[in-house]
Amino acid sequence: MAIESTSTLISFIAGPAILTNACAIMLSGASGRYGLAIPQWREFRSLLAAHQGRLADYTDTAAAMVLAERRILLLLRTMSFLHLAIVLFASSTLLAFLSAMSSALFVLGWLLMLLLALMALCAAAGLAFLIAATFAYMAEGACGRSLLKLHMRMDAFGAPSSAASAAVVPNVED
Repeated sequence: MAIESTSTLISFIAGPAILTNACAIMLSGASGRYGLAIPQWREFRSLLAAHQGRLADYTDTAAAMVLAERRILLLLRTMSFLHLAIVLFASSTLLAFLSAMSSALFVLGWLLMLLLALMALCAAAGLAFLIAATFAYMAEGACGRSLLKLHMRMDAFGAPSSAASAAVVPNVED
């Protein structure tokens, strides 16, 4: 019986702890993407100012600016969701530990039930924010792909187009 309760205790604590770590890893990736999206947006703005409202490499300047701004907003939303998920999963881990300690110390039954209910609520809310962050991440990726499609030197799959390759590689005939 002691082995089963120890195993249950470890799973109650380890589950939210692993999800906290997963959120932190996703947050690191989102921060890196955000760090790349801001300079791109700033470059777009400076190119627009220098070239009278036209981005030379994009077929639709207005759409490129809208996508760049939307991408930044989605990344900010993703990072907010991930921060909330981290806090909720960490709280859930702490509540699991406290409930395990209170059951080991034979504290009042209602307190144990309250701690378990709070732990379940925190874990469920954290999972909801993790799922929301995943969908926001996917929408940001779609913005990036759309931005690539607007780029004149890229085809629909993000590879250099044949026209751009021909322009870059000179045709040398002997």
